[in-house]
Amino acid sequence: MRIDPNTRAWRQRVKTAPRVAAVLMAVVVGAAAWSASPRATGSTTRKRTATTTTSARASSTTIVPRAAPHIMVVMMENKNASQVIGQSHEPYTNSLAATYGLATQSYAFGHPSLPNYLDIVSGSNQGVTDDNPPSSHDFPGAVTLADQLVDAGFSAKAYAEDLPTDPRVSVGEYAVRHVPWEYFPNAKISVGDASSLPGDLDSAAAPDFVWYTPNLIDDEHDGTVEQGDAFLSRFVPEVQSTAWYRAGGVIILEWDESDDDNSGINGGSGGGHIPTIVISAALKAHPEKDPTPVDTAGILGSIEDAYGLGHLGNAGAATNGTIDSLLGVAPGSARS
Repeated sequence: MRIDPNTRAWRQRVKTAPRVAAVLMAVVVGAAAWSASPRATGSTTRKRTATTTTSARASSTTIVPRAAPHIMVVMMENKNASQVIGQSHEPYTNSLAATYGLATQSYAFGHPSLPNYLDIVSGSNQGVTDDNPPSSHDFPGAVTLADQLVDAGFSAKAYAEDLPTDPRVSVGEYAVRHVPWEYFPNAKISVGDASSLPGDLDSAAAPDFVWYTPNLIDDEHDGTVEQGDAFLSRFVPEVQSTAWYRAGGVIILEWDESDDDNSGINGGSGGGHIPTIVISAALKAHPEKDPTPVDTAGILGSIEDAYGLGHLGNAGAATNGTIDSLLGVAPGSARS
């Protein structure tokens, strides 16, 4: 709500009750209340109810909306940091790392792929140490980031390239092990084909949180790094052209695991040293290379921090690090 100092009502209040006018101005400046219309996420819709601020000396109520964070996670595949960062055959990817934000000490949870995907959305690999499909691994009772988001009043949607009729089965260049939501059948998120993403991001009901799984060529698993670089050079500008990105969007490019590295955070073992690039207008204005050690669960923890959520599983451990600085948010609830 905007109070126009040129309206007759305002001039009358200022003329007859200057102290009331001062209180009204303080309410406008100090209000930080959420007001968001409900948005569908799969079959579940939640609404964040605005908080009102009132003054005993002024008979008015002011509601000031604040935009929800917009974060997108794009998962790339199987590259050491040294295979990407500084490599001339990936010019666009390196331009992103130089122009925006780079977590220089980012590590994957482990090997193979699937445990990393489960970890980044639930704070745990759920005991999985292989790449088997949901028919082998099914976690209906586990809480995911999507559940946290929807329960807090945010919306979330996932997208996958070459999405088949049955998304729980790998077909062609679609790999279900790269779509973690299929392993959590009760997760409050729907998975749509990637072709619907641009329109969704320009719509009034754009999701607050977005997950994006490229196909096996674009994510560099089966494709070359040059093909992955070409994909990003098309995809990132397309996202940046949307209303979603212009309203404070942040894109996290995360490689799931390294190619041949078993190092982990803080000298431990894990999925290797990987590239993690963060793209936002704020980072373009002030590019940053963050040397804070962080792993897959730490990335989840920082996403939760951005939305003001608690931490799931290992995301709550301080030893897993953060990219809070790259996301431009203050650390959330204390990590043990």
